Amino acid sequence: MPVQPQTVNLENSQTQHIMSTSSVSDFDKISPTALLVAYVRQFSDIPYAREIAQVTRAQEIARQFESQGQEQPVVVAALIEARYKAIEQVRAQFSGRQILELASGLLPRGMILSQNPEVIFIESDLPDMIQQKQQLVKQIVGSRSNLHFLAINATDNLNSHALSDYFQQVLPVTVLCEGLLMYLTFPEKQQVCANVREILQTYGGVWITSDFTTKEARRMLQNDSGLRQVNQNISSSTERRFTDNAFEDLDHAKQFAGAQGFQVETFSMLEVTNQLESVSALKINLDYARELLAATPIFALTLA
Repeated sequence: MPVQPQTVNLENSQTQHIMSTSSVSDFDKISPTALLVAYVRQFSDIPYAREIAQVTRAQEIARQFESQGQEQPVVVAALIEARYKAIEQVRAQFSGRQILELASGLLPRGMILSQNPEVIFIESDLPDMIQQKQQLVKQIVGSRSNLHFLAINATDNLNSHALSDYFQQVLPVTVLCEGLLMYLTFPEKQQVCANVREILQTYGGVWITSDFTTKEARRMLQNDSGLRQVNQNISSSTERRFTDNAFEDLDHAKQFAGAQGFQVETFSMLEVTNQLESVSALKINLDYARELLAATPIFALTLA
């Protein structure tokens, strides 16, 4: 039965807080960008993407970020779809059944993977965002005993013991993250790395992310006037400067990860270009999309 768009009620949501929330107000400004991503993700064939966009009325928020008086940068849809599918392709190689997604926003991954009863999936985000997500998931798929919601500010000190309420210490954990680190300063990135490192020291496993973006990748996005305007609007809304928070180049990103105690394996997002439904749906220039995808690999980080 098709999902009918309606406002998600936050009042009765209950989530567990496992990090301090004393400084979340600054990061709450990032969360509305999840609606922009949800809007463009609906043009893919990713399960639940269309339902999420409808229920959250993502198009209304997306208009706030659109470039004015210019052709809309539809290539964003290909980038978002490729990011999701490339992370999934890498995740499948590690076969972890205990999954923690940081800054899960409006991603459908928890709903998709928790269909497997052997998977334990924890979605996490800032308190307001994760409350909305919990209500959204309940509306679309109902409650699932293996899908959990935790209020986490990933830049605060981690209370990893709370994860033991859900995860078995004898099994490795896969930590996922897409669309967070590029907003964060380098000290904030270091704190996220420290938190993930603590999780992997406790459980073992891998951290898979698309977020080690470089200034080269940011410059490529600036070459498109529509993308440039969208990024300026997002930067203004979030009060976060993407270029200042980006790595100089891929070597710098790897060196940074190594200094935080990780070893890195990289995977190209080009490997999923033949899976991008949005390319045909929106008549996206595939050559241009490939150029952008080649600039940002997926990182799989394990303890050094």
